[in-house]
Amino acid sequence: MKPATRRIRKQLQQQRRAARAPRDWRSSAWSWRAAGAVLVLVALLLSWRVESSALRYQQGLRKIAGAGAEVVDLGRNALPSKRLQGDLVRVVGMPRVIESPRDPDFNQSSNALLLRREVAMFQWQQVNVGYPIYELEWVHGHVDSSAFTRPAGHANPPLPIASMDFPAPRVRLHGFILAAALVKLIPGHDPHPVDAAALPPNLAATFSAYEGDLYSGNPTQPRLGEVRLRWSTVPPQEITVLARVDDGRLLPAPGASVQLGDRSLGDLLPQLPPQPYGLWVGRIIGWLLAALGVALLLRAQRRDLDPLLTLAAGAVPMLLLPTVLWMTFSIRLGLCLLAASLIALGIAWWRWRGGTIMLRRAR
Repeated sequence: MKPATRRIRKQLQQQRRAARAPRDWRSSAWSWRAAGAVLVLVALLLSWRVESSALRYQQGLRKIAGAGAEVVDLGRNALPSKRLQGDLVRVVGMPRVIESPRDPDFNQSSNALLLRREVAMFQWQQVNVGYPIYELEWVHGHVDSSAFTRPAGHANPPLPIASMDFPAPRVRLHGFILAAALVKLIPGHDPHPVDAAALPPNLAATFSAYEGDLYSGNPTQPRLGEVRLRWSTVPPQEITVLARVDDGRLLPAPGASVQLGDRSLGDLLPQLPPQPYGLWVGRIIGWLLAALGVALLLRAQRRDLDPLLTLAAGAVPMLLLPTVLWMTFSIRLGLCLLAASLIALGIAWWRWRGGTIMLRRAR
């Protein structure tokens, strides 16, 4: 090929390249479709993560509450209601003693949640230091001397008096009455000196008070088998109770708990999955992402931006996915979500049809 011919061909190629319009990705419908599809997919993934974490938490609560019951967080606004019958409720507050506890055997009482009688006996105890040695000490409860290595000469007599807890017969927490079994679960310990003047006459002749305690013998020179009685109380203090409601009363149940202070459900039920936070923030962000994705898809169709259409169409996938997830947990909730998604679909269809008719008339 001659040089002149090659030069002419080269010039023609350069002219064709110059005449060709530069590519603009914004004019490509596929770019808008791809971007819109990616945003809708991201919104669906966010919705799945938010709803699945919420669903796991609610399933954990249902498993603890039992069939046909719920775990209701009443907090400090705790009032009895028929709709709460059989449910596990969380209640926070300061319990109020309506009727004081009393030890009927020794006529001791206190304005507290619980009166505890602790009985110790001066008795033999085995201590192993490579070999057994035996010492007489004050020990709470009864030590079984038959289990000693050398029980001969170290026999302990039976304990004549038992340790006991005396919960207040009536304790009110907001509008509920606490069962005695729950009162016994309240932690705390304050010494309660014995009221020697309140002792029955027969026991006053047998026991003597010394430094706030009650002794059956000489407290400074105790002998084998003598007993010491000591009382303590659980004072009123702020508590958090998780218990089952039964006709205005809070009763113990599997999973029930009592802790001091204001405790969350996660503290009371450590077996629960982590409580999800910011659920509605995540749902709104997912909805807006889905609406933006729909707007990009509409841009690929050369349609004008319709805010109501994009929001309604974006809500459809964000409602259908939770519908599938929550239908397994609650049919009523699943049907409500399905109805909301159908309403959103109807609005989107209405706006789509309206925009299509206007576009045809403009043409």
